Amino acid sequence: MVTPERTPERAAAPAPGSAPSAPAASQPQAPRPPQAPRSPSHGPLARRVADRLSVQFRVPVEPQCEPVGQRWTLRWYDGPTVDAVRCALERLFPDGAAGAFAVRRDLTTRALALAAIRETRAGAMHRSVGSWGQRYHLEQLLAGQEHPDRPTDPREAAMLERLLAAATIESARGPAAPDLSRAFDLVARDGVAWLLPEHRLAGPADRDALALAPLEYLTSRYATGVHRTAWETALAVLPLRTAVAAAHRDPHPDPDAARAALALLPALRAQVSAELDLIGERLAASATGTDADPGAESDPAVTGAVTGAVTATT
Repeated sequence: MVTPERTPERAAAPAPGSAPSAPAASQPQAPRPPQAPRSPSHGPLARRVADRLSVQFRVPVEPQCEPVGQRWTLRWYDGPTVDAVRCALERLFPDGAAGAFAVRRDLTTRALALAAIRETRAGAMHRSVGSWGQRYHLEQLLAGQEHPDRPTDPREAAMLERLLAAATIESARGPAAPDLSRAFDLVARDGVAWLLPEHRLAGPADRDALALAPLEYLTSRYATGVHRTAWETALAVLPLRTAVAAAHRDPHPDPDAARAALALLPALRAQVSAELDLIGERLAASATGTDADPGAESDPAVTGAVTGAVTATT
């Protein structure tokens, strides 16, 4: 089965005003829930149910008659979870007949590629399991997530578009679709930092988070070793003090690096001040002999604060 790039578009039929009712009889009858279709002859009813779900969830839902068992399957891409659609069917068929329907949600290339970006940042995309192993992992991960094809912000949306474009191989036969296996391999091999839409320092007018924040910019410029790997694969930034110190040690920082470091100085000053306050409190308690437990070992956090703050002030 070919995975579509995005959710297929179909004009959903208007929701019926009420659930299909039983055929008219000679005697008046109270309205009753629709009967779930159990054979190809019930196609119109299956279509009405699918149209109702399409309107409710704002995603095209298609009824398909399975040759084996003559059972109807309601199928859609991305959108609501399987559990959400089952609950909707149970409300539509309170007599328990909802079980006559099978339901199936498939995932588009967009949804799986977006999940690959997120999982790469989480350190959970591994080339060793192959593309099918990666796909299985992502499908299990997304099973309980609604609308898995929707990015959370403009930056993530731009990263997704860049990945899909890089995974698309030009074809002489016409427009080509992104290759999902290639997308998996790209992020597993190269990480996600290269997908960032902007590699410049964000300015005062930037409100869409596409450009880099000051700490991100300094990390992208100065991170080395494990910090470089962490940035490329997970967009993990350097510690504040490390980033500012790197710009300070640079004999010729570019203007953006200098501006980024200057923007971080207030936060660094507050951090160092808090650490120095902690040092002063502990030393004052030791000087007056008011330690709660003189024999207790030093708190590693305090020891680290002392070392870091003293280093920063020398």
